[in-house]
Amino acid sequence: MKDMPQFTEMPESVRSIMKASIDQARKAFDTFIAASQKTMSTFEAPSSNPTTGGLKQLNDKIAEFTRENAEANFKFAMKLADAKQFTDVLEIQNAHARDLMDTFAKQLEELRDLTTTVVKESAKNVTAHMPKMPGSDT
Repeated sequence: MKDMPQFTEMPESVRSIMKASIDQARKAFDTFIAASQKTMSTFEAPSSNPTTGGLKQLNDKIAEFTRENAEANFKFAMKLADAKQFTDVLEIQNAHARDLMDTFAKQLEELRDLTTTVVKESAKNVTAHMPKMPGSDT
């Protein structure tokens, strides 16, 4: 049986290139987010439709989660770039997977609660603005 290849320490020059690439990706992501927010703000016109506020809340929450998740992944990549041993890589990867699952569960619950609130408020607003049917008591 062949021996498993040994994980040797990555040269510092390679580690530096990895970190620089991660920083570039983070800056590109930040630029993308800033441009997206600027673009979205141009579409956010005041509206007499009360449902618009709820949809904006949902959109803002999803954007917040996107930023949080991206930041967690950039930190993860930097930790991997600093790993010295294969066991470090496994430990970092397992911790990140656990953190992701916890975060996703919390985010899903928060998004579900917000969506429920927005739908209920929208239904109230729609009902309140519906014309009464002739001959109905309500």
